[in-house]
Amino acid sequence: MTHTTSNIRFVSSEQRWARAKGVANRVMVFEPKGYYPRGTLHVPNGVFHADTEISFSIVKGESWSSLDPDAPFSEFDWASPQELRLISSLLLCERRDDAYIRFYPIVRYGHLLEEENIDLSRPSIVNDVKALLLKLARNSKPGLMQDRIVNCLEKPYDLVEPDHYGFDRLLSFWKALSPANYVVLRGIYALVKSDMLSFHYEFSEEAIVSLYIALDASFTLVLRKLREDGVINPSSHDAALWLHEHFDKPFGLPEPDITEKYFHEFYEQRVMTLHPASRYGDMPYSPIMHDDIPHLRRSLREIFAYIVLGTHGPDYEEEVIWHKKHSEYSTNA
Repeated sequence: MTHTTSNIRFVSSEQRWARAKGVANRVMVFEPKGYYPRGTLHVPNGVFHADTEISFSIVKGESWSSLDPDAPFSEFDWASPQELRLISSLLLCERRDDAYIRFYPIVRYGHLLEEENIDLSRPSIVNDVKALLLKLARNSKPGLMQDRIVNCLEKPYDLVEPDHYGFDRLLSFWKALSPANYVVLRGIYALVKSDMLSFHYEFSEEAIVSLYIALDASFTLVLRKLREDGVINPSSHDAALWLHEHFDKPFGLPEPDITEKYFHEFYEQRVMTLHPASRYGDMPYSPIMHDDIPHLRRSLREIFAYIVLGTHGPDYEEEVIWHKKHSEYSTNA
C-alpha cells in the first residue's frame, strides 16, 4: 500500500528494498527518548526537524553498498552515509558544557519518498512529511516496527532551544565530513549509540564500551594528524602531547610526563572492561563508573569537531579567555 498526504508519498514496502540500494530521499524518525534542537535545520541535501509532536530527518543520498561495493556485509548499517553525515554534523555543533543532542532513531524503519526530485529546502516538504508520519503513527496496526512509531505519540518530545548549540558551524561541518571518512563517522556513530544506551540505566556499561570505540577512533585520527605533521611512528605518548598542546595547555595544565598515554586515565579500566582476564587479573565486573560517560562523551565530541574543522569553536575560545582573566585576577589578588 502506498501512503499519501498532499503530493508527498512513501514508496510501498514492495518497492522500498530495490529503491533503497541507490540514491533516494530517505526519512529517518527519532523517538521521544532523545534530546533534540527545536525547529528545522537544513544542509544542501537534507533537513532535520523536531517539534513537540515528532522528530525526523529527510536526506537525499546513496546506500553504503552503492558508495562502497567492497564494504563488508552488516546488519547494523542502519544509517545511510548521508544520514550519518547529517547526524554527525548536527552533533558536532554541541558546545562545551551545554546541552547534548541525543539522537534516538528508530532503526531499520526508514521510509523513502516516492518523488525523486524534491526541493528539501521548501517548508511545505517538512510539513507534508510530518503529516504523513503522524498519520502512519495514528493508523498503524500492531507490529514490531509499527509499535516504535506509535510510541512517538506517547509523550511530547524533549526539545532544546537552538541557541544552546553552535549551528553557525553546521554547514562547515557538513562540507568537511566526507562519507568516505569512515573513522570519523564510525566514531560519531559510537557516540550516538552511547547516548541511546545511556538512556537505559542498566546499559550504562555498554554505553561506556561504545565510548571506548569512539575513543579508539579519535586515537587513530590523532595519529594520522601527527603523521601528516611529520612525526614518524607516533606513539600513544605523542598523542597525549598533541591533546595537551591543542586542548589543555591554554588552561595552564601541566604537560604529560614521559609515561603518560592518550587518555591514560582510562587505559587500565578499558583493558579490564573488554578483557575479563588480562594482565591486571580476572575481573568479575567492569571497574568503571557512570561519570565516565559524560567525561568521555563531551571530550570526544570536541576532539572530533576539532579534527574535522582544524579549529576550535567560539565556546572554547571564550572559555580560554575566561580562564586567563580569572587566573590573572587570582594571581594579582
